[in-house]
Amino acid sequence: MASPSVLVTDTNIWIDLENGSILREVFGLPYQFLAPDFAIHELVRPKWQMLQALGLRSQELEPALIQELALLSAANRALSATDLAAFLIAKSLDATLLTGDWRLNDLATKNSIRVHGVLWLLDEILRFGVITPEQAAKALNQMLSQGARLPQDECRKRLASWAK
Repeated sequence: MASPSVLVTDTNIWIDLENGSILREVFGLPYQFLAPDFAIHELVRPKWQMLQALGLRSQELEPALIQELALLSAANRALSATDLAAFLIAKSLDATLLTGDWRLNDLATKNSIRVHGVLWLLDEILRFGVITPEQAAKALNQMLSQGARLPQDECRKRLASWAK
């Protein structure tokens, strides 16, 4: 059964959102946010405890998927165990994967897993009226100024659209 309202995240999504100063706003969306329990130790900025208080939930990898994680790790050495755990959780829950890592995005796409990034999240925040276009533009510019690796053409399109 598909779970499009469940979003499984990697850690870089949270870093970009914090850099854009819109962490709290994201939790105004009608989605359940999950992160692999492997990610808890990686979330030092933003801190796991703060994200958990806002609504992020940790998800353990089912024991049956641990062996699959080992096989995936051997075949995808450029991806961390945490990234691959997020992939496996999204796959097992038929959920959407949120990532800013192009390699993880590519793996998800090849395996028919719905996958989006921070730009899609900004679109959703606007669609649900959680922030204004001006706030979205400010957030995106802050992310970019702090080194977010986002598709430049898509960023330009959004910034131009939000300026109208």
